[in-house]
Amino acid sequence: MAKKKYYDEHGNQIRSKPPKRIYQKWWVWLMVVVVVSVGIAVLGREENIEKPVSTGISKTEKEDKETNAADPEEEGMSEELTYTYEDFKGTYALFEGEPYNSPIGLDIRVIGDDSYRSFNLWDVGMASTILDKTIEENILTLHSESETEQFELRYEGDKKIMHSITNGQSFYSMSSQDLQTHYNQSEIDYARIILTINGEPSLDQWLVWEDPVVKINHSSADDPVFQIADDIVYPDDVTHLSSTIMDSNYISYTANGDGYITIYPNPSHSRAKQSEEENRQLAQEVLDNAYTIYVEPFDPYTVADFIGRVEFVYE
Repeated sequence: MAKKKYYDEHGNQIRSKPPKRIYQKWWVWLMVVVVVSVGIAVLGREENIEKPVSTGISKTEKEDKETNAADPEEEGMSEELTYTYEDFKGTYALFEGEPYNSPIGLDIRVIGDDSYRSFNLWDVGMASTILDKTIEENILTLHSESETEQFELRYEGDKKIMHSITNGQSFYSMSSQDLQTHYNQSEIDYARIILTINGEPSLDQWLVWEDPVVKINHSSADDPVFQIADDIVYPDDVTHLSSTIMDSNYISYTANGDGYITIYPNPSHSRAKQSEEENRQLAQEVLDNAYTIYVEPFDPYTVADFIGRVEFVYE
């Protein structure tokens, strides 16, 4: 068997196997791998440590902060409301008793874009130009030509209140929406119909009328007209209003659903001691003379005051 020959790096034959170079030894590469791995780990740790410094908070702190920001109530914090002049504008009424359940008193305030009015339902009021206005939280200070007055805006459930810091009185919002919210829709309709037909009562009239009552009853379609003749009937459902505060004491109408009503006039004369045929003619006369009118909406405070002064009795 031939003897194995060895050569050096220059190609010269040598007698024994040359030693391995340092980079050819396995343990050297193992050390290199270990050192590189440790270096990467250290550098990575240093990079992670530096990130919170650049952002100002660590990842855990950031998550906590984001959670707290998303739910401030958990920290007992609540965002303060910011009021603008639009929040204060509107019509406000002073009630004689329980708000929205009593007549309106002798003071109504209207805060407009550039003017401020104070009046009641029966006398000429006062109107002033607003010279300046300031708002601090829920406090409005109005500087008008006649005076300076401060109001505090409050909310109690669905009630919007303008409290006068100057005179200590509380005025309640009296918009169309407030009318719909705090009053019965049928009674709003009854009030508007009576006001349209009879006009707005004066203060003297309200003082003369003692505990005014409006009675309501209904007739169905095909019921006899005014119960006069069985074969002369209403074509539609009819509502009857009766009260001593009305000029005719009696209003019978059918609602058309578009702001208009059809009025059935009272019989032109008494049906007492009339023959059956005469009563039939009388009932037909009521139908033939029916007419349509538009029901005025009126200012919300006018309707609210009317409802607050009468008792509606359903029969």
